[in-house]
Amino acid sequence: MEYGVLGEVVPTALGHLRQRSVVAVLLLEAGRPVTADQLVERVWGDSAPQRARETLYAYLSRLRAVLDAEIVRQSGGYVLQVDPDQVDVHRFRRLVAAAGAEQSAALFEEALDLWRGEALADLDTPWFAEQRERLHAERFAAELDLTDLQLSQGEYGDLLPVLRSRSQAHPLDERVAGQLMLALQRADRAADALQEYDRIRRALVDELAIEPSARLQQLQQEILGTTRADRVVPQQLPAAPATFVGRDPVLKQLSTALAGDHQQATVAVSAVGGAGGIGKTSLVLHWAHRNLARFPDGQLFIDLRGFDPVEPPLPADTAMSGLLQALGAGRLPPDPQARAGLYRTMLAGKRLLLVLDNAKESSQVAPLLPGTAGCTVIVTSRNRLGGLLTRHGAVPVDLDVLDPADARDLLQRQIGADRASAEPAAFDELLTHCAGLPLALAIVAARIAGRPDFPLSAFAEELRDTDARLDAFEAGELDAGLRSVFECSYRSLDPDAAALLALLAHVPGQDISTASVAALVDGNPRRSLARLESAHLIRQHAPGRYSLHDLIRLYAREQKVDDSQALWRLADHYRRGAVEADRVVAPERSPVNGDQIGPLGLKDRDEAGAWVDAEADNLLATQRLAMERGWHDIVWHLAYGLTVFQSWRGQDTLTAEMWANALTVVPHLDEAADQAMVHRYYGRSRGLLGQRDEALSHLEQALVYAARSGRPTEHAACLQMLAGALCNQQDFAAALPYGLAQLELYKTLGKQRWLADSYNVVAWIHAKLGHYDEARAAGLASLEIFEQTGDHDSRGDVLDSLGMAALAAGRFDEALTAFEDALTSYEQISNVRQTAETRNHIGDVHHARGDLAEARTAWQDALTAYRDQGREQQAESVQLKLTALDAE
Repeated sequence: MEYGVLGEVVPTALGHLRQRSVVAVLLLEAGRPVTADQLVERVWGDSAPQRARETLYAYLSRLRAVLDAEIVRQSGGYVLQVDPDQVDVHRFRRLVAAAGAEQSAALFEEALDLWRGEALADLDTPWFAEQRERLHAERFAAELDLTDLQLSQGEYGDLLPVLRSRSQAHPLDERVAGQLMLALQRADRAADALQEYDRIRRALVDELAIEPSARLQQLQQEILGTTRADRVVPQQLPAAPATFVGRDPVLKQLSTALAGDHQQATVAVSAVGGAGGIGKTSLVLHWAHRNLARFPDGQLFIDLRGFDPVEPPLPADTAMSGLLQALGAGRLPPDPQARAGLYRTMLAGKRLLLVLDNAKESSQVAPLLPGTAGCTVIVTSRNRLGGLLTRHGAVPVDLDVLDPADARDLLQRQIGADRASAEPAAFDELLTHCAGLPLALAIVAARIAGRPDFPLSAFAEELRDTDARLDAFEAGELDAGLRSVFECSYRSLDPDAAALLALLAHVPGQDISTASVAALVDGNPRRSLARLESAHLIRQHAPGRYSLHDLIRLYAREQKVDDSQALWRLADHYRRGAVEADRVVAPERSPVNGDQIGPLGLKDRDEAGAWVDAEADNLLATQRLAMERGWHDIVWHLAYGLTVFQSWRGQDTLTAEMWANALTVVPHLDEAADQAMVHRYYGRSRGLLGQRDEALSHLEQALVYAARSGRPTEHAACLQMLAGALCNQQDFAAALPYGLAQLELYKTLGKQRWLADSYNVVAWIHAKLGHYDEARAAGLASLEIFEQTGDHDSRGDVLDSLGMAALAAGRFDEALTAFEDALTSYEQISNVRQTAETRNHIGDVHHARGDLAEARTAWQDALTAYRDQGREQQAESVQLKLTALDAE
């Protein structure tokens, strides 16, 4: 009978699992006695029954009847008396020992053939698991010993698939890696061998924080020695541009960015950025040809096609394969990680220039960067590659349009000085329309060169007409004109992408976010956006934000599309986003669209402010579009949603413009409360601009609508804004009755946040009237409510009022403390409007105390802030104070 444990326990006719487990223990012990307690522990583990010994004795009794071997009991326990060669594990160990002694591959193979799968495959106690792991280690060691023997005998071809699979299964085993490296080297695949070394080195460093052993490092050096004999010096640079002009400051900046010792610790990387057609590639090629001596190991150049009008961006892996071929790598490993390791190895120690042209994003470039110092890398892209700058230390070199003198020089060189001087006015007009863009200048120059009998004025006239401007950028060849390029790209689009491009040409504003595009198309736009971007028909100028070049917009507007529903969805998205952002920063305000959930998921004030900043121009443009399309609620909701942001930033003129737009839809609103709100905010906006009569007129109309609506909250808000408008006009006596009236009304509404605001309005009016005690009492009442509710955003308003009251009472130290605390509160919420006001008040306190230098500093800061905000009336008032101060 043959017995086996190198797989399922055999023979299988020995009974159930536990009974076979007893045999397995006795077989593994190879004639050594095993006690009953040991058998129980090994067979059952932690799940032994209460009467395990009695059960064990029953198993032993049944086994004696079926085994072709004798189980005997000795003083030390139970022993299975069997010839070791009848047991596969003992025969395996004997054969392995003999194979090692005789260096016999046949004996190794005979031993390994005894394995039928996973050892002890059907047994699962902890002891059997430990034995299984030990047996597998013995098998693995035998396999490696056989491989060493085969390699020493010159066998390697058939071993490569086995070794590659074994390396993947044991990624941290240095012996396995060394065998694979040796086999690859002997198969004339030294590059792949070096890649395998790079792979295991990175794995050891990442997983165990150790370097490869000295033996493996020595093998790598030996392989490197065989590869360096065949030195490849690539020279891939395209020709230098013939008509390059100017750019001296940028060329100097590029040289400075890439200067330094080639043995420096990091790779020298420069990211040349700028818009399409701005001349990035020409700049780099001009610089590279002037600096060839710096790169004795060659120059690599590859177009990454990040903004190709037809082809998608070149994947980094594909680019790397091309670069490896240029470096003379020969046959490339199929695994991407393997190619990356080989790539870094082949660049190590070289003084070489690598130009990565037309990159789309940092992730396309990062895999292509060398791993060690010595190489110089220049990347060109239309996007600012932030990841490359922050994570890889790239130095940005940004290109703008040509300055007027260089643009003039370029166009004159291309069309001829005589022709340019013959029509100086037309020549200047051409320069104006091309606006320093090298690509536009080149296209116009090509057209002019093709028509030597045409006057320059004819070409200038074409460029004046916006509707026909694309026609003016035709150079007479199929792929030279802008419309031809756009048309070819457009026809290659799938229907969804083509429709999206046409829609984008009609959206309000100059750019659009991914979320806004999703609203526009009522779906996920990412695939279409990626397609348009890869075709150079849109540009992702910031993460998640897209824009069209003006000329592409003109082309896309020529394509027919029904935009009504799409533009309404976009306008509604902006409306709901503005109201959502407003709720985040001012949750106490009455919502204008009920309980509708906003589309953005804004978490805090920073996110809300960032969204408003990013969309500010689009929101105003959308309001104008909504006016044209008759989307009345969207018009005034946008004004409402942005009021707080604009107020904090001192954007009074913009606020007034948006509420003036909102005022036009009042006759179309159904709710009197909505009509009251529009008149109220319009009146407030006019008051901020100093237009007293118009402000009061509309605030009084707001009161009428509020009374008609039957909403006491709207009535109270109208009273409060009337008080505020009168205060803005310095008519505090007239403001007081309205202030007191709104306070009494708010006391009945049960809204603590609104009540706190109403107390503060009264405090401010009393302070301005010199009623110190009344102002202080109202201010402290407001402050107490804010403290109780945990609303710290409005503390600055109350502190400012208390400071004004203290100043009026001559309590200068108290006033200064209050104003300084208010300033801190305003700065924390980025309320630049009130920051300017409070600096002005701080200057008043210093002046009253006789601290003229401090007063000048505070007023000067306030003046600067007012001017930055475009608040000329306030700026003029502070300037008068400074002028008077000079006379003191």
